[in-house]
Amino acid sequence: MNKRKGLLMICLLVSSLVLCAQEKGGAAATQKQSAAQQEAPAAQSEKTADTPKTEETASPEGFVTPREEVKEKAAPAPQAPRVVFNPKSQKDPTLSPDDMLLLEYREKQRLAAEEAERQRKIAEERRRLEEEERRRQAELARIKDPTREVRNRIKVSGVIGQEVFIGDKIYTVGNTIYGARITKVTSDYVEFSYKGHKFRRNVQL
Repeated sequence: MNKRKGLLMICLLVSSLVLCAQEKGGAAATQKQSAAQQEAPAAQSEKTADTPKTEETASPEGFVTPREEVKEKAAPAPQAPRVVFNPKSQKDPTLSPDDMLLLEYREKQRLAAEEAERQRKIAEERRRLEEEERRRQAELARIKDPTREVRNRIKVSGVIGQEVFIGDKIYTVGNTIYGARITKVTSDYVEFSYKGHKFRRNVQL
């Protein structure tokens, strides 16, 4: 019996707690709903206050339709007048005739100096090209006639029999001078051989 009474008491206590919790939840929901209902008219009034007022026109059926606002276009800014500077003369109007004369003289001097420098460079280039051509021709001559480099150095001053006078020395057939070997001696000329090429030198009295 005591156990049953205890269980009944526990069940009653639990049911009373559940009822209290439900009543509290219902009261809180009712408060939230009433607060939301109070805030709705205020928000609606603020929204209507923020929206711009438009003129309303009545249609034949009696309905009111809002009129669209027409925005006015801003007028374009006036453009500044175009000024063109086209003087008849390029001379500076602030310069005096003496200043203009001095400027013209200096300009002539500058042009003359530039022309002299140009002519000097042309002359230097011409001399350089002539020197290069001279060297090229000399090299070609040495290639075509290797005897030329020693032929001009040998001067026969006299011949007695088979003896040849070159400078202050006497040579005979078979002797060598400047790399050229004497191969033949006559009364009028002497024949030499140099690098497989033969050449003659006349007697110069």
